[in-house]
Amino acid sequence: MSEKELEPQKNQETPKASRPHKILVAEDNPVVRKGLNNFLVKWGYEPVEVENGDMAWNTLEADSTITMAILDWNIPGLSGIQVCQRIRMRKDGPYVYTIIFSARSSIEEQVLALEGGADDYLVKPAKPSLLRARLGVGRRILNLLP
Repeated sequence: MSEKELEPQKNQETPKASRPHKILVAEDNPVVRKGLNNFLVKWGYEPVEVENGDMAWNTLEADSTITMAILDWNIPGLSGIQVCQRIRMRKDGPYVYTIIFSARSSIEEQVLALEGGADDYLVKPAKPSLLRARLGVGRRILNLLP
């Protein structure tokens, strides 16, 4: 493809890329949640914090502007995996790019999460630069959607 063929596509992505992505952060540990919040704000995202899976699901149902979610696997109420599965089963609402953020590090658990509908999986503790890069992948994918 020539540069001219790519140029219109870049122009179409610019308006979406300029809007901050609203990210649901479902984490029951207040220290981890605050740390994630601080990084997300610094990187230009708009975090929405909840401390359990039931709150995460209710927030997603009530706020259709949330485009990304970082879900701890082991949160009270609905687990992060259950929230993710509900996101994938719903008929309306926006696509939500979902990252499971968990201390569970086995390959089998990572596969289970991805097969359950997660877009990505990060093992705690994760380097902030890795989370930032994974969120960048999510933004690129979301910017391709209509």
